This record gives sequence, structure tokens and C-alpha cells, in this order.
Amino acid sequence: MTLYRASISMVVGLILSSYLHQAWLLAAGGIGLAVALITAIPVHLRRWILAYTFLSILTGLYFYGYEILHQSVLKPYAVQESSVWVRGTIDSAVVRDGDVARFHLDMQEWTLSGNKWNKLSQRERIAVRILLDHKDEADRVDTWKRGSQWSGRIRLSVPAAARNPHAFDYSRYLHWQGIHVIGEGSYGTVRIEEQSSLWAPFQSWQTDAAGRIDLLFDDPEAAGYMKSLLLGVGEDVDPELQEMYADLGLSHVLAISGLHVTLVSSMFMWILERAGVARRWALLATIGMLIGYVLLVGASASAVRSGLMGGVGLACQVLGKRVDGKDVWAGALIVMLLVNPYLLWQIGFQLSFAVTLGLILFVPFSQHIFIRIPLWIRTLVAVTLAAQAVSFPFLLYHFHQFSMLSWLVNLVITPILSLVVLPLGYIALVAGMLHPFLAGWPVLVSTYLLKTLHEPLFAMIRWNLPFSHWPHPDWWWILLYAGFLFMLPILWKMGYHRQRDAIVYLALFIGFIVLARQPFSGYQEVRITFLDIGQGDSIVVEVTDKKVYLIDAGGTFRFPAREAWRERRDPFEVGKDIVLPFLRARGIERIDRVVMTHGDLDHIGGMAALVPRFSFGEVLVNGAPPEGIERDIIRQFQQKGVPILTGSPGQTWSDAPGVNWKWVEPGQTSSASGNEASIVLQLTAYGKTVLFTGDIESDGESRVVQGGLPEVDVLKVAHHGSNTSSSDAFLAAIRPKTAVISVGTNNRYGHPSAEAMQRLKKSGSKVYRTDRHGAVTLIITPEGMVWQTQGSNT
Repeated sequence: MTLYRASISMVVGLILSSYLHQAWLLAAGGIGLAVALITAIPVHLRRWILAYTFLSILTGLYFYGYEILHQSVLKPYAVQESSVWVRGTIDSAVVRDGDVARFHLDMQEWTLSGNKWNKLSQRERIAVRILLDHKDEADRVDTWKRGSQWSGRIRLSVPAAARNPHAFDYSRYLHWQGIHVIGEGSYGTVRIEEQSSLWAPFQSWQTDAAGRIDLLFDDPEAAGYMKSLLLGVGEDVDPELQEMYADLGLSHVLAISGLHVTLVSSMFMWILERAGVARRWALLATIGMLIGYVLLVGASASAVRSGLMGGVGLACQVLGKRVDGKDVWAGALIVMLLVNPYLLWQIGFQLSFAVTLGLILFVPFSQHIFIRIPLWIRTLVAVTLAAQAVSFPFLLYHFHQFSMLSWLVNLVITPILSLVVLPLGYIALVAGMLHPFLAGWPVLVSTYLLKTLHEPLFAMIRWNLPFSHWPHPDWWWILLYAGFLFMLPILWKMGYHRQRDAIVYLALFIGFIVLARQPFSGYQEVRITFLDIGQGDSIVVEVTDKKVYLIDAGGTFRFPAREAWRERRDPFEVGKDIVLPFLRARGIERIDRVVMTHGDLDHIGGMAALVPRFSFGEVLVNGAPPEGIERDIIRQFQQKGVPILTGSPGQTWSDAPGVNWKWVEPGQTSSASGNEASIVLQLTAYGKTVLFTGDIESDGESRVVQGGLPEVDVLKVAHHGSNTSSSDAFLAAIRPKTAVISVGTNNRYGHPSAEAMQRLKKSGSKVYRTDRHGAVTLIITPEGMVWQTQGSNT
């Protein structure tokens, strides 16, 4: 049994245990025994099947045991949102963003009263959020270190699950961090005592090094970038720069990886050997240095993986032995998953191990193809193609982004950043310890290179190139694509590497890329998604595979910070953080019609974040003179050359056979203003009628009824269920079978009102509410309607 095959069996066991009922253990055992008893199968193959099946079962049992040991003691109190006193050790970096500090607490004791403390037999991790009221509190929080003893009073709650399709699931993210409850408190109850710990000196060194980078680099953007590149401290990277790197598939450059370990260990070895240290002792010293380096940069999954593999490689040199790269990779995987099987579901771990395995499997092939091309060019191209091909499904699944420019950008830009900027950064950091003057030239060169490289990269993003947003992949596509990559090196070794074989492989690869775009989905289907954006409206209408409508985009009320220190680096904004990720997850890159129902911030504020990131067909407005934010957003559209149009009552158009729209309100000469001037649209799709009402109130509803409306199947309830809308006369005229209310959880307006809910109930409408159901999706086909709510289908 090789380590490589054992690691694959281990991964299979963990995945099956996570997603299937425990009965799979019995089923797998039964199948394994049955296969082992089939005499027609060669004995060695039967032993192989039985061994790896047994290993998967053992791994599954280990996972279930790990889950039991890491159950939450505080979850019942979190469900009730109780306040408790907790005491424990800070177990992560403390990140302060404006007037909020966040960290993970390894809790050891807790109490409800503050008197009698309850000790835990098994420690529990909590995600803690501390609100700060004064600048001096923020200054003191900046001195908190990992490993310090911390106590305070916090209000517990359960982390929120994803409320929109394929959105970031905070609850699952924390679960794979071993965290089941979150807590929020104020600085006034906090008591902290600095303790000597393994992390303390390394965090102090990291903090000192980050401070030195700030002193050496005058450009704050370059300083933030270099802190992430050299030390794994990503909090100060410019948010726009981070987004650009994500869009172009360059985020891996900022993660501590094997390249960092190779570079640092090589530099350290070179210095020791030039100092006259014997090679054997230099290798041993480098192994010790790698342990410290991994701790210095924060011990992320990719850093630990790189350190383990690098350490094993150096140890093999000391012992004079050769080890297969796949077995070194597998050994690191097994060790890390035995320590914490939850790592398997963390994106950094997935990308680090998957890409590394891809390089081990595929790069050696470059030595046997295009042999007339210099080896270094073949290797560079092979590394880029292998890394991109392997990371492709992970980027689609987690981020729904992959630019076709990424292949070229990584081929050209990554070597410069990795082989020039990265070494220059370390040289500047080390030289700066001796004297800042010595770091002058590497600082100037690296800063110049970063500016020179980033300017064209930002320009590329502004092109809004097609095939950058990808729909959420189906599970079967992921399995087939993984199987294809897994079989390639096997077939190659079996001799299937003739020219015609390469053509078949390339054709299959292109086929998988095309299938990832899901070209056959949405045929004869109208999909309407009422997004959960809190208090506001945002509706995405996808008409077959031809047209996309965005009816409003929500908005975030934000007040200027009273003091500069309270400013957030990247504050939450509905358009950027909810609407944009959903559109990406649907693979949408062009919005054919934007409908801005009226000028309220909670309906159109999010548009500002979307205008630079998409191409548009046209914008429909209500015709009233725009003011404030509506005027600013319209100006943004006009600068992109997008037509701004309005309609008149009774105007109709068709997007596909059986799919028709009607402009209901307002008229171009209408004197209505504010909510009453909201655009009202009627959609008829395959015999079903949907009415979109914006924020109209009773007067607007009266005008709509007077204009003549049929009975509707679906009503988007006006004004979030306010008592001033959804009047008895209106509901009696349209008799909606189903009503959808876009409303924020525990909103300050009390929406939806009890009176409006009573009227909807009286009309016989089935009601969906985004505050209770999350995003609500309606799929209309010639066969009928299907409703889906976030987390459940109806």
C-alpha cells in the first residue's frame, strides 16, 4: 500500500462521511467483502480493494469521532442568544477593521453569572467580535497577540447560513474551522493577560517585520502588498487590488506556498554554506529554520503543507535517500488531516494540495514534448498550464470566476512576481534590518515593478471580457473533470501519448470547458430570483438563455464615520457583496435590461457597484427627474454609453416565444413622485403572469387597477409589505395565487405589517418572505411553475 493511494482512500472516506449517512460504512464494508470473495478477480486486486476500502471505513469512523469530540457546549445558549462570560486563549491573529476587532477564542471556561466557572473537558473555539468605542481601545486591541489569555462577556448567537443561492456560507465556513457559535461583546468587559506561548515570539517578529515594511515602502499600497507576499499578513492589501487579483486568477501569488519555502530555504542554505558550514549541518539547520518560518508567516494550510514537504525533502538529502514526490505529498496530506480532518473543506488547503499534486503529475511530461524548445520555457508553460487546469474547478465552485486571460497573465506575470519581486522583498527586509539605506534599491525596483505590472492588469479588468463569470458547477461535472485529470498521467504511462492521443485529450479538455458554461441549461425556462438583500429589493429575471433583467439592486445605508479610525477598509455593500456574487454564480456577464423602479437607496444603491463590472443593453427608468444617487448612477450608465429609456402604459415587448412584458405604470406625463412613481411591470411567461410593483402605495395601486389588469399568478408585494400597500381593492382585482415579500430580518420599519399580511391571507395568497425563506426562486416552464427557497424546494 503506497502512501499516495492511502491518502486518496483517506480523502474518499472523509468526503463520504461528511455528505452521506453513517450507513455508508456498512455498505462499503459489505461491497468490499463481496468483491474480495469473487474468485474471478485476481488475488492481488482483491487484496488491494479490501485494503483501501477498509482504510476509507477507518477514516470515516475517525471523522465521526472527531465530530463528536468537537460538538459545541454553548450552542443551546447561542440559539437563545444568551450572554455569557468566557475565558480562554486567543487562537488566531486579531484583526481590527475600524471600530470592530475579530479573532477566534479557544475557550476553556464559561459561566452565565460571572461567579462559578464551568471548566470544559474539551476546549471549544468561538468566533469573537468586539465593538470599540474609543481610539485608545483600538490602540490597545492592536497589541493583542495570539496565545494571550482573554476573558469577557459576550452575547452568543448561531452563525448565519447562506441566504442566497451559492453565496458565501458563513455557518459552514466556521464549522470547518471547528466553530459552532459566535459571540459579540464590548471592550469594557474585556480582561487580557499576555502569556508566554509558542506563538508569542513569532507573532512579535511578524509584527516587527510588518512594521519594518511600512517604514521601507513609502507607497501604502506597495507596503500592504509586500506584507502579504512576504509574511502572509493580508489585512492591509488594497481591496481593489485583491479583487483584481481574484478576477485574473493571481490570488495564489499572495499565499505563502512552496515557492516561498524553496526561495527562503535556498537563500538560507546559500548563506550557511558561504559561511563555511558543512552541508549536512546546513541541511539540518535549514529544517529548523523552515519550522520557524512556517510559524512566522502564520501557519496557514498552504504554508504548513509547503513546510512539511520541504522539510521531508531536506531530511532525505541528509539521509541520502530518494522519495517519490507523490508519497511526500501524500505524507503531508495524511499528517495534516489526522491532526484536523476539517482542513479538507478549507479552500486554501484544497488549492495548495491539488495544485501541488497537479505539478507533480503533469510537469514531468514537459521534458518529453516539444523537445526542440528550451527546457526552461517548456517547464514554465507546463507549470502554468498544470496549475490553471487543476485550480479551475475549485475557482468555479468557490468563486465562480475564471478569466480566460488568466492562462496568459499567469504565464507572463507570475514569474516576474515570484522570481523577481518576491526575492527583492526578502532582500529589502533583511537588508533593512542592518540599515534602511541598504534596502533602498530593492525597494525602489520592486515598487516600480508592481506599479508597472498592476496598471495594465487593472486596464484588463475594465475590458469586461467575456467568459469571466462561470455558473456554479454541477457535482457530476466536477467528478468527470477530476476523473479526466486523474486518468491523464495513467494513460500517458501506458503509452497513450501519440499525436492522435494528444488531440483526443485536447478535444476532451475543451469539451469540459464548454460544459462548464452549461450551454444547454435554461432552455424554455424563465427563472426569477427574489434575492434576500435585507431591507430592499433586487430581482433577477433570466429569460431562457437569451435575456437577463435586473430589477433594482438594493442598497446599503451608510453614515460617515465620526472619526477616521472608525473607517472600515472594505465596508459591506449590498451590490458588491450580494448581488454581484449571485450574478457571477449564474454565469451572468451581460445584463440586457436594468430596471430602476424609482430612486430610493434601498432599490438602486447597489447599482453603483455593478456598473463597472458588467456590460448592459439598456436601462429603464420611471421618467421622473432623477435626483441624488439616482442621478449619479444614471450618469455612470451614460458614461458607458448605455441608453436610458422609459416606457408608457400599455407598451409591450417579447423576449422569446411565449414570454411577453407589459409596461403598466407610470405614464410619461404622470405627476406621481417617490414610491408612487415606481415602475410596474407585468410578465407573462408560458401562460403564467407575474406582477412587479416596486414600492407603489394605495394611490398607485388604484391607478394600476383602473388601467386594467388580469388575475395574476405571482405578485411581488409592493413596498416590502407596508400597511400603505396591498389594499383590499387591489388584491381583489388581481387575486394573486402567490405573493413574494422582499423584506429585511428584524427591520426597523416593522415590515411586513400585520394588516398587510392579514389582507394577503384573506385573499388566499401563499406568501414567501425573504426574511424567513431567504432568496426565493420561481422557475416557469411550459409544464408549470416550481418554487425554490434557499435551503429547501417546494
